[in-house]
Amino acid sequence: MYLEPLNKRKRTLFILFLLALTAILPRIPWLELPLENDSGANAFIARQLFQGERLYDRFHTAHHLPGIYYTFELSFHLFGDSPTSPKLLMFGFVAVTCWLIYWLGLEFADEMTGILGAIFYGLVSAQELFSGTTAAMEHFANLLLTATMFLLIRLIHKNSDPLHFFWIGILGAVSILFKIVYAAPIASAGFIILAWAWLDRKKNGTAKTFFLRIGAITLGFILPLIVVSAYYASQGLWDRFLLVFKLGFSYFTSDEVSTLGFPRPFGFPLFITGVNNVALLVFGLLGAYRLIRAAFPLQKTQYLTFLSLGIWFVLSFASTGIRGGGYEHYVLIVLPPLALAAGFEISLARQRLQETHSPKQAMLSAGVLASLVIFLFIFVNFKLYAQYASYKTGFRIETFNPFLSTTQQERADYLLSHTEPDEFFYLWGNNVQLYYYANRLPPIDILWPDYVAVTGPPQRIFNENTKYIIVDNYLPIPQWLWDGIAHSYTLETSLAGWDFYRRNEK
Repeated sequence: MYLEPLNKRKRTLFILFLLALTAILPRIPWLELPLENDSGANAFIARQLFQGERLYDRFHTAHHLPGIYYTFELSFHLFGDSPTSPKLLMFGFVAVTCWLIYWLGLEFADEMTGILGAIFYGLVSAQELFSGTTAAMEHFANLLLTATMFLLIRLIHKNSDPLHFFWIGILGAVSILFKIVYAAPIASAGFIILAWAWLDRKKNGTAKTFFLRIGAITLGFILPLIVVSAYYASQGLWDRFLLVFKLGFSYFTSDEVSTLGFPRPFGFPLFITGVNNVALLVFGLLGAYRLIRAAFPLQKTQYLTFLSLGIWFVLSFASTGIRGGGYEHYVLIVLPPLALAAGFEISLARQRLQETHSPKQAMLSAGVLASLVIFLFIFVNFKLYAQYASYKTGFRIETFNPFLSTTQQERADYLLSHTEPDEFFYLWGNNVQLYYYANRLPPIDILWPDYVAVTGPPQRIFNENTKYIIVDNYLPIPQWLWDGIAHSYTLETSLAGWDFYRRNEK
């Protein structure tokens, strides 16, 4: 009597354990890689928070909202101020995201859908060409985005009290506080609640329930945003906080993220996903098509689930590709719905084959399809894993090995040995993780050279306490920078292609 539920519980725990391993084990080598420019900038700001500074006060994030910086600060509280801490916390975020994908698949389809979707997400999101080796913001945000969809489907299935929808708004607001375009799940919630109201339009009380649900989501959504806004206003940082949106709009409309000019809104994410894992893309597109097709005509709650997942899929791709270009890590947010849809397609293929073939043959065919996704994951990352093995075993590989690269640490060590803690340096380049590794401050409030003149004249970098100006020859070098260097600085050394100009002695 009690044995069957116990065995089911053990089986579920075992599956969750294996999914966590799938999320974590492929990423363990990435702990050895240094933080790249974005994660390094996040770590630098998080260190200031960790040491008692206020966000947007002494240092500004340019066009980024608060979410990722407090997440990195949390990692420092949990694991210490270390380059590996954000990645360790990210491992947990990815593992829980895999669990949510599994439960989502179990909720609307079957166990195979959930297991395959979770495995695909855990592996493909670790691919090098997806910025899977980094602690990019999207790895953390995907937990919130997936949790929003999971909660939505659970509440719709259970016909829950409208007040419970408040938490969908909360999750949506927190997602927005990572990046304002992370609105696909909460937008999906609005569509689905509207579709539910239409489906039950002939029942008494439907209109009241609809408005209560929308009202609860709206309240949950605006409350965190009001609290955050009130906090910065109370700290005298309201104008500094608003600067995020001003710079964000400029960044969104700039040519920097759309130089490749992919067809909007789907060209960019389709291209990046196809380059990374074309099998996952094909299976996911087929699965999304079947989800949307199965939703119509809307006749019962199960169809709402199919529709909500299809809308999530479409809006995730659209929000990623609306600018027509960008960076590969932007596309990470399409992976949860894509992986889930791919798992759904393979599970459906197995079910169809069972009608004409034996269950064993059907399962074998599903295994072959799933293996294609896994094979492409291995193929894309094979070189990097080989380099990691070389690094660990001491076997030399003649090509560049990122695990053996120490250039960033050499530059940081040079600054540490040639500057005092109260002395500044300024880097004209995008590899701003040097500020974190060198544990030294810039003379102005924004790290990125693109924003050097946003809050004051750019010549502020030539502070009397700015001991070094470092030029990495990556960005165009303006005349005012050369003039300032020529007036007060002398080339002291070059490290791995970066020129270190030291302030002349008085």
